[in-house]
Order: sequence, then C-alpha cells, then structure tokens
Amino acid sequence: MKKSTIITLSLLILTAFVFSGCKSKPEPVAEEDPRSKIVGAEGVARPNWMNKPPASNDLYYVVGDGRIGMTQSAQQGTARNDGLAKLAQWKEAVVADTMKNYIEESGTPGNTQTLIYFQQTTITKSTANIEGFSLEEYWIDQNGIYHGLFSYPKANLKKDFEVNIGEFQRNQAAAFADFKAQEAFKLLEAQMNEPGR
Repeated sequence: MKKSTIITLSLLILTAFVFSGCKSKPEPVAEEDPRSKIVGAEGVARPNWMNKPPASNDLYYVVGDGRIGMTQSAQQGTARNDGLAKLAQWKEAVVADTMKNYIEESGTPGNTQTLIYFQQTTITKSTANIEGFSLEEYWIDQNGIYHGLFSYPKANLKKDFEVNIGEFQRNQAAAFADFKAQEAFKLLEAQMNEPGR
C-alpha cells in the first residue's frame, strides 16, 4: 500500500508540474508607436497613415508632404506635387519590373530593344496620366507642415498599360510579333499586387 501511495503522490506532483508548465504565457503587449501620441497643429493626433500608408488591391496610397509654402493652400499644392512624384516613381518601378521580368522570361533577346522602347513609352504615358489621383485625408503637424494621404486607382495603370500595348502592336507589328500582350498584362498585375506596392 505504501508503494501505491508513493506512486499516486508522485503522479500528482508530476501532473502539477506539467500543468504549471502549460500555463499560457501572457500575450506580448504591442508597443504603441510613440509617434501616435504627437498632436498636430489642429489638435489631431498623428494618424497611422503617416507611419505606413494603407495597402489595398484596388488603390495605391502615397503620403505627400507640403514643406514649402507660406500659406496652407501653397503647402497643399506642394503636398500634391510630392504625392504625384511618388506616384510616378511607383508607376515607373512597376512597369520597369514587369517588362524586365517579361524580357527575361520570354526568351526573345532579338526583341529586347523593341521591348525596352515599349517600356519607356508606357512609363512616359502612364506617369502623365493622373486621373483618379485624389486626397483622402490630411494632417498638419505641430510645426504647421501639411501632409496629405492620396490614393490612385490601380485599375488606371492597368488601363494605360493595355492602351499602350494596343498602340504598340499596331505601330510595331512586325518587330513586336513575339510579344504576348496578355502575359505582360498578367505580369503587371502581379507586380502591382506584390506586398509593399
């Protein structure tokens, strides 16, 4: 009987250790970004989009800063121009990556020069088209600097790309016969939806 009591006690102690080791650890508390406690000139706390613009499959977001200008209206214009410059950089990067990947995957080195010309034409035309670029929100920081969150419909870049493919195919039919427009269009869509774009 003494053996069974010792075994039972040992099992109870072992079970207690097992359950005490299984205690759920407290969830790590997400550290609050100290920048969110900054209050701007209008008494509004710094919005999250100042730290990281939102991500979306339909819209591309960019923050434009209006550091130049004596009036708020002038700063708004500067912020819009800054946002447009960032939008143009994004468009250029997406189209260039799409075409680079297409050139590498298509295995048509004879058409590389033609494809690069198409890439440059597409970048030029699509960066010029800013239809749909609009202000979503703004925030004025404690120094009086205007910051705007702007959005741009990704579908508009797709539209520009598709129009340019059509024009290029008509104008460069012989030199561009190997180019598979639909494949390039799918690559563009994939590039636009990559994380961080």
